[in-house]
Amino acid sequence: MTYIIAAVILLIALVVFGSFSRKRIYKQIDRLESWKMEIMNRPLTEEISKVKGLTMVGETEEKFESWRNDWDEMVTVELPNMDEALFDAEESADKYRFNKAKGILRRIESQLLGMEGRIKAISTEIDELVTSEELNREDIIEAKDQFSEGKKYFLTHSRSLGKTAALFEAEFSEVNTMFAQFDEMTSQGNHLEARKILVNSIERLKDLREKMESVPELLVLLLSDLPSSLKDLKDGFSDMEEQGYILNHIGIDKEISSMNERIAALLEKVYELEIDETQKGIDQLNTEIDQLYDLLENEVISKQFVFKEKEVILQSLADLQLDMEKIRAEADMVSLSYQLDQSDVEVHKRLEKMFNKLQTRFALIEHSIEEKKDSYSVIREMMEEMAVQLEDLKKSNQEYQEKLVNLRKDELETKEKLKELRRRLLEARRMMQKSNLPGLPDHYLMTIEKAENYIIEVSKRLDDKPLEIAEITEVLENALEAVEEGYKETAEIIETAMLAEKVIQYGNRYRSSYSSVSVRLIEAEIAFRNFQYEEALNLAANAIESVQPGILKELEVNVKQKI
Repeated sequence: MTYIIAAVILLIALVVFGSFSRKRIYKQIDRLESWKMEIMNRPLTEEISKVKGLTMVGETEEKFESWRNDWDEMVTVELPNMDEALFDAEESADKYRFNKAKGILRRIESQLLGMEGRIKAISTEIDELVTSEELNREDIIEAKDQFSEGKKYFLTHSRSLGKTAALFEAEFSEVNTMFAQFDEMTSQGNHLEARKILVNSIERLKDLREKMESVPELLVLLLSDLPSSLKDLKDGFSDMEEQGYILNHIGIDKEISSMNERIAALLEKVYELEIDETQKGIDQLNTEIDQLYDLLENEVISKQFVFKEKEVILQSLADLQLDMEKIRAEADMVSLSYQLDQSDVEVHKRLEKMFNKLQTRFALIEHSIEEKKDSYSVIREMMEEMAVQLEDLKKSNQEYQEKLVNLRKDELETKEKLKELRRRLLEARRMMQKSNLPGLPDHYLMTIEKAENYIIEVSKRLDDKPLEIAEITEVLENALEAVEEGYKETAEIIETAMLAEKVIQYGNRYRSSYSSVSVRLIEAEIAFRNFQYEEALNLAANAIESVQPGILKELEVNVKQKI
């Protein structure tokens, strides 16, 4: 049962596929049939008939017959044969021979495409032939007018054309011959060939006119203007040599001789009517002449630069010499206190060597100027290079000087800090003197003594030769810490003593009323006279706080305001 169902499904599929394939082939047959009919109805016969209006001889007659025969072949043979081929394709499709039908249709489509190309080529050739005949009739009139105008211009300007006049006359003769060939081709019906001759003759006439207009100007340039420019250049060169300029590097004689040879060669090109090449050669000569003038002008400008820059460099060398002396003195002074690195010593030697080298080079430049050994442009280059080197040396000097200053920077900063520490310690002493305290506690005296000792040690180490900045810095840090500690203790002791005294004075009002307060105040007074100000404050504060809580804060504020 399963096989029967599969067979039925396969049969149905084949029927559907066959129906679909036949429809596609029928559709393609209809398209090709329509295309065939459209080609058959083309008005190509009418287009070919346009040629009958031309003289039916020669090329025109040959092409007419060729086009008509080709079209007749397509209409009477090739297209009718396609009907039979289309029928065969349809019959093959009905018999389910789809591959054969497709092959027939591909061949028919290829044939139709080929016909389209042939028809298009025929139409193009017809248009070209008819258009050429029309254009020839119009353009020959204009061409002959150009010929007449050109010949007239030639006769009017023949004197200015020099040796080229004979060449132009021969050219006009050739164009006239081309006109005769044009007439002959036209009378023979060869309109396309006649068109080529006419277009060529028009281009020749245009080229002749342009050359006739160019030649006189080129001859003037080559026979007069350029030789005159070379003479002026030579004269200017000689005048500058008489004024003392060194111009050997330019080689003017060789350059001018070479240019005169090229002028002669360019004249020959003009006589051969090679106008474009001549113009390029003249442009190149003018460029080279301008370059030579630029070289001479550069010498004039360089001379002005040399004599101006000479004074500038001289002053720069003088300034540098003063800088070098200052650096040398600075280095000597630094070396008394510091052990300079070998690299720093080498840098100093190198700077001295560079300076001496620049002095020697400037002497050579001065000698070259005086003895006129080199051109000013060469001397200028040497001066410009030297100016850069002077600037580099100046910069290196500044960097080295800054390095020397930096070596002493720590020493100078230490001395300033030491001065500030002494001032700070003196201020603490004055504060203590103004406080009128009966005496000072031992721990405070030890703190002040420690600070004084550190200051003395820093001062002594600054007198060492060479200085050991790292060690001095360490001692200085200790001195800073000790002085700050002493200053802080001074303020604390003064404040504590004043507050203790104030509290004792305030507590006296309670002595008669409170025996315990009286006892503690007596103990506080004893501690105060023994310079134990913090203990005295604690005893007095406890005494009065017991009878009047909070009074210590009020008294403390008053004391701080007074301080």
